[in-house]
Amino acid sequence: MYSMLLTGGRILIVKQIIAISFLVAVAYVLTAPATYYKLGKVVFGDVPEFYNVELAHYLFSYAAYPPIGTAPEFAHYQLSRTYFIRGQLIAAVKEAKKELELYPDNKRTYYILGLTYGYLELRQEAVLSFMQFIEAYPNSWAARNDIAWILFQSGDIAGARYYIEPVATVHNPWVQNTYGTILLNQGEYDKAKEAFLIAEREAAAMTEEEWGSAYPGNDPRIYGTGLSAMRRSIAANLALLEGLK
Repeated sequence: MYSMLLTGGRILIVKQIIAISFLVAVAYVLTAPATYYKLGKVVFGDVPEFYNVELAHYLFSYAAYPPIGTAPEFAHYQLSRTYFIRGQLIAAVKEAKKELELYPDNKRTYYILGLTYGYLELRQEAVLSFMQFIEAYPNSWAARNDIAWILFQSGDIAGARYYIEPVATVHNPWVQNTYGTILLNQGEYDKAKEAFLIAEREAAAMTEEEWGSAYPGNDPRIYGTGLSAMRRSIAANLALLEGLK
């Protein structure tokens, strides 16, 4: 009888251990930084219908500064991006730098750093950040387009052309509009018109979703507005060119 009770007690203890282990595992999954990071990505562009930058910011904040465990790679990077979208630029710089401090091989972070510095009008810092990004991703048309635009705004037209020309054969409206603007300012009107016409054609055929794919993390509801603004910019450049010829 005693041995039967002992066996029954052991079975009960084993069941309790299994139950506790299960609860611990569930609690870990629910509180793990990686879980919050993955959920953050879902609402920050991976599933456009669920887009919610405020919720993404909360989730990435938890992932980047978890009460237990360590921040996964790109947690501070994604948090930086949510700060950028929300217009909190100083905080965006801080989080990008934190990402590079923890994970210096995450060179992609230099892109958000360059963008943020650009919006802060810290052009030298923006150029240096984009240069580091381009060193890691030399064929990135987006980074070359952005650094070219910043250099152009700084008055360094030759530098802008130097960075945009390696991707000048990329027929998308962003590159061609920037390239055309640079050529226009260097007096190469025929080549500028060619670039603007390519930009006009590509922008006319572009869908809102295609425009939005170049701006990950932005609210899908602004895609139409952004695409329209780009088309107006190209049309204005073409009109300016015709007025100069």
